[in-house]
Amino acid sequence: MAHGHDEGAAPDDVRTHLRQHGLRYSRPRAAIVSFFREEDRHVSAEDLHQELQARGTALSLSTVYLNLNVLSDAGVVREFQGKQGQKLYDSNVSPHYHLIDKDTGEVVDVPAPTVDGVPLGTFLKRTVEAATGWELEEPKVHLRGRAPASADDGGD
Repeated sequence: MAHGHDEGAAPDDVRTHLRQHGLRYSRPRAAIVSFFREEDRHVSAEDLHQELQARGTALSLSTVYLNLNVLSDAGVVREFQGKQGQKLYDSNVSPHYHLIDKDTGEVVDVPAPTVDGVPLGTFLKRTVEAATGWELEEPKVHLRGRAPASADDGGD
């Protein structure tokens, strides 16, 4: 499934997107969804709140948190942990992992490797469920390390 990003998503398009995820339309949800649909983003609730305020969208921080949780639970955005363990939200909900630089906190998306033709997380889920009888949520894989030194940073 293609990951849709369109500049200034039309209100009807945002309504449809929310409805497809079983959510009712609200002004705060529309503002947040429109922001995420502009481009792939990794953002904290606080940074999102500041960005929306700068754009003239007056939402309280608690409203941003509440709606990010609802949107995350519905699969509209994806929640993951950043460098310091803080919650970050990702507009890309396709199967992928995050490489998180331990020094800078930079986040890079990498496609999920496949095993037997399915994404790694799905493969792990199916394998563990078959072996144990447990019903698992999607496994979370954290990839933390250091980005390769660039030629201009002196390697330090």
